[in-house]
Amino acid sequence: MFPLTGKSFPSSSDELCRSIEDALGEVLSFPSKNGSIVTVEGSFPAIRKLKIDLSGASIHVTEPPPQPKPKGKRQPGIKLDKLDVAGHPILYEKSKADLDLTARGLSFDFAHGADGKAMLILTDAQDGNVEVKISKSDLQSMLLAIASGAAKQQGVTIQELQVDLKSSGPRSLEVEARIKAKKMVMSGVVMITGKADVDDDLVATLSELSCKGEGVIGTMACAFLQDKLKKANGKKFPLMTFSMGDVSLRDLKISTSPAIQIKARFGRE
Repeated sequence: MFPLTGKSFPSSSDELCRSIEDALGEVLSFPSKNGSIVTVEGSFPAIRKLKIDLSGASIHVTEPPPQPKPKGKRQPGIKLDKLDVAGHPILYEKSKADLDLTARGLSFDFAHGADGKAMLILTDAQDGNVEVKISKSDLQSMLLAIASGAAKQQGVTIQELQVDLKSSGPRSLEVEARIKAKKMVMSGVVMITGKADVDDDLVATLSELSCKGEGVIGTMACAFLQDKLKKANGKKFPLMTFSMGDVSLRDLKISTSPAIQIKARFGRE
């Protein structure tokens, strides 16, 4: 599912490119480079190839927008022989992730969301593959930036953060983070544990978040983190800027060595 800008459906290849690119620009900042972010080959609405290059784009929102949900009557959209979406890398804070999505034989409907904005809904695909990859060092950098921002409000400095990950099922990850914190001359350690489950729209849901403090500062830090962790339980984080529409993922696998890697297939068996 691709969000579009405005309430009118595109009626040409150029309009389609602009609409997708402008919608992506609401959550991503793109580097200056030659060529368009979105390119189309073939005559609208029967398109040979749609390519979206997100390489070097930065996520500029603190909270990812909710996945758009279609409302009301749909109408036939576009047919697409081949789709390529790549981000090498996509940047967030001090971390980066790689995204690759390729697919053949796709069909889309036009629809409107609850806010009246237009969107493309994937209704069928012959076959496709999607892969999201992030290194452990990049994940640690991202979590360190988040933890440092929260700790700073309490006058606490995060000195070190280490993350241990392991697969607990084909769609689940168990996370254990060890955080060393300091306030003035006192220091301590906070251990945070939790779980992340990935669904068919490549949305990760956090659960079972808890913390344990060691030392005076660790105990104090854990005390103010408890409320934040409680609020974060059940929080969803989209791993892509669009959903799979009516098409479900299959053969989804998560691995943690040497990098965190999520792979899945979609389309007709």
